[in-house]
Amino acid sequence: MASPPSPPPPMCKVNGRTAPRPLHAPMPKKTSPRPSPTEKRRRRKRGYLTLADVGAVAGVHPTTVSLALREHPSIPESTRNRIKAIAAEMGYQRDPLLDAFNFHRIQGAERVGTLSMAFVVDASATRFFAFADKTYHPLVFEGAREVARAHNYSFEIFSVGPDDIRPSRLNSILKARGIAGVMLSTFDIDTESLELDWDQFSAIKIESTHLAPHIDAVSNDHLQVTRLAIRRLHEYGYHRIGLVTAAEDQSRLSDSFQTGVYIEQASLPEAERVPSLIFKLTDVPQLPRLLAEWIHDNHVDAVMSNWPELMPIMDEAGFRIPDDVAFCSLDVSSFPVEVGGVLQNHRLVGMRAMEQLCMLAETYQRGVPATQSITYVPGFWRDGPTVPIRTPPWFP
Repeated sequence: MASPPSPPPPMCKVNGRTAPRPLHAPMPKKTSPRPSPTEKRRRRKRGYLTLADVGAVAGVHPTTVSLALREHPSIPESTRNRIKAIAAEMGYQRDPLLDAFNFHRIQGAERVGTLSMAFVVDASATRFFAFADKTYHPLVFEGAREVARAHNYSFEIFSVGPDDIRPSRLNSILKARGIAGVMLSTFDIDTESLELDWDQFSAIKIESTHLAPHIDAVSNDHLQVTRLAIRRLHEYGYHRIGLVTAAEDQSRLSDSFQTGVYIEQASLPEAERVPSLIFKLTDVPQLPRLLAEWIHDNHVDAVMSNWPELMPIMDEAGFRIPDDVAFCSLDVSSFPVEVGGVLQNHRLVGMRAMEQLCMLAETYQRGVPATQSITYVPGFWRDGPTVPIRTPPWFP
């Protein structure tokens, strides 16, 4: 019986012609295309590298290089890492002039449809914003919404809580609506974490350093606010200055108020160092008594606080403001009456947070960062009737 015919030998190109390849010849090794001497001379003459240059070495299209360098999820992670390594080895750097041109081109182009950003609020945070009857600071929201509109995003509020949306349900809603950017409002200290599928979202939060996960945050600079208040009160003739705030606020804000007091008191004589009155929320019913004892025992001439509720409590305790003791607000815009103190820039906090969130979303940066960064926005002083300049000046 005749043996079956042998399969045809593999074919290869020899001098432009197709010819059989020896059966045991090794397959040609696949390598990334290398630039020709002419291309190298052209790069040196041009003086900078382009995406096409990186793509030529990596063996991919320039568009793939662009997406990989921006961490676009459509490019496999292994490919992204390989392209980034090649770009770094070649010394590729983004062209700032081209980035500026692209920014203006994108800003001027009409986006098809309107994308959404989510503003997630804690339903139990009402005590922080009782002055506005909301679960979030209205100025933060207004600042964030202003920037969102400029970027052609809508800005939707989602309330999380036992009687509102559960985190698991919120996760499904955000995915279903194609929302890629999430901004977390101020969360109560009892809310320790928010469980979402963070790898699907770009995210940023307002204050709430206690809240997990530790995504990037934007906050008023409460340490600077406190130091500014103490220095201005000294200029106005007050020398027995005391802080009154809640322990829960301290935890939520990384003890910034108390730290500011310690820093300023370090350069003061012992006679001017007043211990702070830090109370728990469960102690509020006893606060008139605690406050009266603290003011009398420490000869306090100026009270600092972020609590709008403290002024009626001082009145209940028998203190006339400013005749008996001055009152300095550490958050003027949150007080329903005219007061002197430091004006925290809540609107700018919202604007900065949304600017960062838009940048994260548009560069496809998702998930919890390896290292958290926090942006602090300083406050500024505003005179008011509760902090008059003392006459005659106080003498130790």
